[in-house]
Amino acid sequence: MPNANGRPNISVVIAEDHPSIRENLRYIVNAERDMYCVGVARTGREALTVTTQKLPDVLILDAELADLDGMDVAIRVRRLAPHVRTILYSGEPTIPELARRARLAGFVLKGAPVDELLTAVRRAAFAAHTQARKGS
Repeated sequence: MPNANGRPNISVVIAEDHPSIRENLRYIVNAERDMYCVGVARTGREALTVTTQKLPDVLILDAELADLDGMDVAIRVRRLAPHVRTILYSGEPTIPELARRARLAGFVLKGAPVDELLTAVRRAAFAAHTQARKGS
């Protein structure tokens, strides 16, 4: 549902080093009525810059970027932009436990159904909006 400005409610940054995956994720997010991609990043450093500049509700973060480890990026994002919720996106099935221990908003395995990723984004955004209202 659009907000008062006519924009979808959930803003998303996508950090993924593989070009076709990155563009597919952008397409999937923008195809949803309640989401829009506000930025993309190819590297961990770009992810930190774009996320702290755009301050999205949700960051979809590849766990294995070329320059920085995804978990390191997630921890830095939480410190620099605490309201941003991070979903770790990885092909490595052992990562979920690390994501839970790091108190990330979620983990989605690459290759999982698209609906699983979209549900994780919506849950993370709901948590971000709920915390923002409590902090207001």
